[in-house]
Amino acid sequence: MTFALILLGFGVALGVWWRYFRIDRPEMPPLSLPADDPLILEATRKARESLGRFRALLREPHKAAHAKVRFVSSSNEIEYLWSECRALRETEIEVFYTTPPVTHSGRLERLHTHPLGDLVDWQIERSDGLYEGGFSMLVMFERAREQWGGLPPELEALERRYRTGHAP
Repeated sequence: MTFALILLGFGVALGVWWRYFRIDRPEMPPLSLPADDPLILEATRKARESLGRFRALLREPHKAAHAKVRFVSSSNEIEYLWSECRALRETEIEVFYTTPPVTHSGRLERLHTHPLGDLVDWQIERSDGLYEGGFSMLVMFERAREQWGGLPPELEALERRYRTGHAP
């Protein structure tokens, strides 16, 4: 009986330590890119210039449609959030934020309408599972290789879905 209590106490202590003191480490280190990275600026240009393709793909069968938009947080920081594209109109885009902002505090409605000037990237997951668009994602893969010395296998697999499905 005493041994069982000691074992139970040890298990509880281990559980408390695991819950409160273990340091979570991401599988991949954070990727740091400056806002004026020339490849990111080029990716934004390509995304904006190819809005006609985005509109056409939205009318075709697809699994998902996403847009990356400029967001100003409650702390007046600029972030870029991936969102579901709900509607793409002539001068604005309606989105549902899927990426939580890091520098924002307080309540945040997730459904927003942005002027098209806030759009910095778009991507469509086609019915075959391949992606079109995602210009900034291709830059992220390239910069990750530079910073990390390579890509983990799961990111290499994801990159192939972009490279294969990417519009010329």
